[in-house]
Amino acid sequence: LIAAAEAAGFWKLVSRVFVENHASRALLGSLGFREVGVYEKHGKLDGAWRDVVIVELLIASNV
Repeated sequence: LIAAAEAAGFWKLVSRVFVENHASRALLGSLGFREVGVYEKHGKLDGAWRDVVIVELLIASNV
């Protein structure tokens, strides 16, 4: 996905991950994503409000 986004001219990928999903956060970190913030009570899952960590990866070489 990262290579395809770069080839298409995108300069940034952004996503969100549940705060307690440590495995996904570690994987994203190993791919170069950085955590830039938290959305509190971003949405409900199974009746409970859930926070998410915002992650981004700058992929364009000229940024």
